[in-house]
Amino acid sequence: MKHLIIIISILAAIAAKGQTFTAELIVGEGLTDTEICKNKAAQFTAKAFVDGTENSEATFSMDFDDGNIVNNNTGIFNHAFASDGIFMPMVKAQYNGLTAYAKVIVKVGKSPDFKGFKTDIDEKQQGICLGESVTLDMPINNTKSEYNNNYTHTELIPQSIYAKTWEATIRVKQFDGQTVADGTEIESVSVKLNYQKAGEVKITLSCPNGNSVILKDYSTSEYKLGLTGKKDFGTLYNYTFNQTSTTTLNTTVSDTLLREGAYKADEDFALFAGCPLNGDWNISVESKSTDYEGYAEEFAIKFNSTLLENNKMSVSQTYDTRRAVWTGTGVSATSEGKCSVTPQDYDVTRYNYLITDNFGCFHDTTIYITVEKPSFSGGGDSTTFIGDEVEFNDLTTWAVQSHWIFGDKTPDEDANPAPHAYYEKSVYTVIMQSTSSSGCTDRDTQRIVIVPRPLEIKEVNIFTPNGDGQNDIFTFFDPEESFLKSGGLTKMPANIRSIKGKIYNVYGQTVYKWTEVEASVFGWDGTLDNKGSRDCPPGTYFYDIIVYGKDGNSIKRSGSIYLYRQK
Repeated sequence: MKHLIIIISILAAIAAKGQTFTAELIVGEGLTDTEICKNKAAQFTAKAFVDGTENSEATFSMDFDDGNIVNNNTGIFNHAFASDGIFMPMVKAQYNGLTAYAKVIVKVGKSPDFKGFKTDIDEKQQGICLGESVTLDMPINNTKSEYNNNYTHTELIPQSIYAKTWEATIRVKQFDGQTVADGTEIESVSVKLNYQKAGEVKITLSCPNGNSVILKDYSTSEYKLGLTGKKDFGTLYNYTFNQTSTTTLNTTVSDTLLREGAYKADEDFALFAGCPLNGDWNISVESKSTDYEGYAEEFAIKFNSTLLENNKMSVSQTYDTRRAVWTGTGVSATSEGKCSVTPQDYDVTRYNYLITDNFGCFHDTTIYITVEKPSFSGGGDSTTFIGDEVEFNDLTTWAVQSHWIFGDKTPDEDANPAPHAYYEKSVYTVIMQSTSSSGCTDRDTQRIVIVPRPLEIKEVNIFTPNGDGQNDIFTFFDPEESFLKSGGLTKMPANIRSIKGKIYNVYGQTVYKWTEVEASVFGWDGTLDNKGSRDCPPGTYFYDIIVYGKDGNSIKRSGSIYLYRQK
């Protein structure tokens, strides 16, 4: 890994009383460049010189170009950059009324984009089969960072300019050794403010060597700059000054609101000729009135686009996938950002990816792979009645094939089976084996409890065997519950173990009797012995019946039934 480096940049030299005042800024251990890692502390050492001799009485203001400014007398600053990109830390040294600047260019290692991570797991899967291998692929694209040249100063809250001066400073760092030639280097200067009486406000811009230009002078104008109230910030407007507009802010307009826009500066930017571009540019908004109130909050300089383009700074970031490493359970050797992993346990396994960049900085990310335990619906110690159909479904997201064993000696089935019915009271073990696209297999085992449906018989006192399809059979039983269905109606009893009963007329003669479970569900059709050849006459009939259920209960009934034939 490269260590921190030294670049000495003398940005300003001011001669006063025969003295030359200069500054230098050293980073780290004095190597060949300033490529450092994010969140890694670096030491910056500032020094000041008078006529080439180091001066120990200078004071220093260190702007790290990331929003942090630190002042001290020692010139030693420790700082870690929390974000990546290009920064230009600049120190301002002052001594006995003299000022000098020095800067370094710091390139902070940019974190790679890990969003390109991919595996060979289907997106529909929530996990993988236990023991299955997965390819982890982390393609990393090289990146390019450019220096952010947004020269804007913004207050956290608007500052009052009521009968006083508001000042703000922008420290320019981008233009080594360059000076203003004719003022065209500055495209515009803007200030965001409001004021009740514009004539009472003066706005002045000063460059690093002290030259100044009046953007707006005092005047007799009565107009307002923006909307304002006596006790609040009101609405602040952005007023931009340049050399191309035709109207100045000192146009005499009585009691008129001048909204934000572009205006011509009162003085020409050419007055900055010879001024170094790098250094502190200062804005002052002066109010001489004690009767009117206003606020200011922002100051910005926009440099000529050609000047910015010619001084554009960028840094290329490359990432060495050849030395990248995946770590975790069951990881194969990493090659060009790829590896094969085989998790060894159910649930989540963590894998870490580590890669270095051309700055020698390490970057890592964590990936989680889930091993999904097979599961299916339909079992789960559930209780089901004999003969009821059960739907079994493989819920395993990685399964492409399933094999089912139902535990009741019926044939095994592949894929999600057709609804399955059990015909004997018992506890059955259902086994489902799931297979992934790579051939990995795993299984889920669940129990299903099969019980008889509770024994019930209907209370009936009239039936009409007239052939209209309604109530033509006298029966105590619901065919849907008393017999098991497999396609059509079968002869297999569901909840009835045995039955004995008879129907007889008022003379005590038996006209029909039950001795088999199968016949009971159809019941009596109103003919002698249920043979259909001889109709029994309408009237009252009597019955005695006893039913034994598979649930261990029995029901005994005696009663009468009226046979009615008229259609």
